[in-house]
Amino acid sequence: MEVHHAPKPFHGWREFLKEYGIIVLGVLTALGAEAVVEKLHEASLSNQAREAVEGELNVDLTALSRRVGQEACIGRRLDEIRAILDRAEAGGPFTPPTTIGVPPWGIAYAQRWQAATAGGRTSLLSSEEQRAFGRVYAQFEVLSQKQVEERQIWTQLRGLKELRRLSPGMIEHQRMALSAARDLDALIQGDLLEAKYYAGQVGVKGDAHLKIRPGSAASGGVPNICKPLDAPAAAGSSDDAN
Repeated sequence: MEVHHAPKPFHGWREFLKEYGIIVLGVLTALGAEAVVEKLHEASLSNQAREAVEGELNVDLTALSRRVGQEACIGRRLDEIRAILDRAEAGGPFTPPTTIGVPPWGIAYAQRWQAATAGGRTSLLSSEEQRAFGRVYAQFEVLSQKQVEERQIWTQLRGLKELRRLSPGMIEHQRMALSAARDLDALIQGDLLEAKYYAGQVGVKGDAHLKIRPGSAASGGVPNICKPLDAPAAAGSSDDAN
């Protein structure tokens, strides 16, 4: 037999306020605990996003910084090409180079940044962090665009390997490409310095350990752009190899 107990009546306002306070305190405690859990969850997500983005930027900066070790070779190669054009213009003999090479190509990825942004995780970072990370990625994008332009210019310069004589028009065409290559080299050097500065502001040093293709310049091989102009082309390799 089920017995129903009638609720006990409150004996005065003091007892009512006491019971009311207990209920309110319980609700506030539950809400506070929920807020703490939510805050910890958001902190975990923001830390994950920060670590992923920093790791991606570190790999990008490491890849792009390969160029620094070959800048002397780039400048020397451009001087050598100018000397070829000067001799040809003066009526001297033209011997087509067998190896010209190309400046190293560094790829900047942004998948982690894009994924974190699409998932709303970057919004959990501070405004300062969002601006700082965005600035580095924007600088990397500028660098990538200039590298595309540079590759196109060096494709023209490598065309010297296929020629057996240089007409005045050819010389003028190659001089224009040579000038553009010098300008782009200077711009890329400046952009890379700026990217390193901005990356340093978010603690990215560019010291990632990358997987290196055996036989490449990064694994200890000599890049084509650092070889003599008359160096024989390696069997099975492209003049683009670095």
